Amino acid sequence: MKQKTVRAFKFLTVFLLLAVFLLGAAGDRGGVIAASPASVQGAEAQDGNISVRSDGSGVTWKAATKPWTKERMLAAKPADLMGVSGEFNVTLEGATPDTQMGAVPSALPGNAMPTVTTLEEMDLVSFASPLGYSYPAPFSRWTHALSNKKFPYSTAGVLFFSMYGGDYRCSASSIGNYAVWTAGHCVHAGDGQFAGWAYDVVFIPGYNNGSAPFGVWTAANLWTNTNWYNSSDLRFDLGGAVLNTNGAGQKISFVVGNLGFMYNASVQQHWIDFGWPAEPPFGGKYLNICAASYAYSDANFASPQPVGIGCDMTGGSSGGPWIVGFSYGAGPTNYLNGHNSYRYISPNHPLEMFSPYFGSAANSLRNALIADTP
Repeated sequence: MKQKTVRAFKFLTVFLLLAVFLLGAAGDRGGVIAASPASVQGAEAQDGNISVRSDGSGVTWKAATKPWTKERMLAAKPADLMGVSGEFNVTLEGATPDTQMGAVPSALPGNAMPTVTTLEEMDLVSFASPLGYSYPAPFSRWTHALSNKKFPYSTAGVLFFSMYGGDYRCSASSIGNYAVWTAGHCVHAGDGQFAGWAYDVVFIPGYNNGSAPFGVWTAANLWTNTNWYNSSDLRFDLGGAVLNTNGAGQKISFVVGNLGFMYNASVQQHWIDFGWPAEPPFGGKYLNICAASYAYSDANFASPQPVGIGCDMTGGSSGGPWIVGFSYGAGPTNYLNGHNSYRYISPNHPLEMFSPYFGSAANSLRNALIADTP
């Protein structure tokens, strides 16, 4: 009996030493490889389709702990649109979808049935014939200084967060369940480090001149694509947050509704682009909207090449949704199909905006966000 006890003790000791070694090795890799099975989506598909979660390494991620006062929000710096330097090289061929096109319908607040679509001021631009242009591509932009409580304006808002000790702001949108969508650089620094995750993250849907008509929502988890996490690959500048419920126990999509989602579609689209730009000449107080058709794709990248449109929004608009089929109803309308990510700063191109192409990687991230719970 004593010999069996000794052998069992030796086995347990070896097992514990091996476990410590493996955990240490995972920590040296910044936690991405150690992501829990539930936090990795699409691993069976191409490498670009893998997503990683903020708490996937087993280290407790720091959620919102310090209150976002009005003064703190006003002092938050706009997260810069990612700036690219180098030869400007574009193509009109666009990314090649790697699977069949897919689309998920939008939903009104309260998960109500879709209403009859009415097209008010967007009825003409929403069905313009997309072409292809050279820089500067045509676009229209206006400030929406009215209430943002009407769907689908209610789905979008400002994302406040801290990263490496600084306070910043981006734009984001509700996509269903507990989730909001934004740019990858609004949730992670893209440096391969666990410390690169944003923290103290809150979302204010319908933000309008400092008001929070639907309240302030704290983040429980953050997600991004592993290619952004490890190497700031702009083709995968994709991100999102899973939010806690509000004081009434309601989830974000129930309160504000959610945009639909379109992926592996043709680049020949017309988008309504939302954002809260905060760098001059903008002040970050109001929603700004660009209406633009497909201009070109960025040929400096391998497929899936990012998609470009004309738009002059500045920092703070990062992560703002590009919407296909804008309308004031829900159902087969209001598809999220891009977001504000970067532009070329050398040569200086202030009148353009690029988004990652929404292919299988974007869909995998969306699936991960929708399946996650706070």
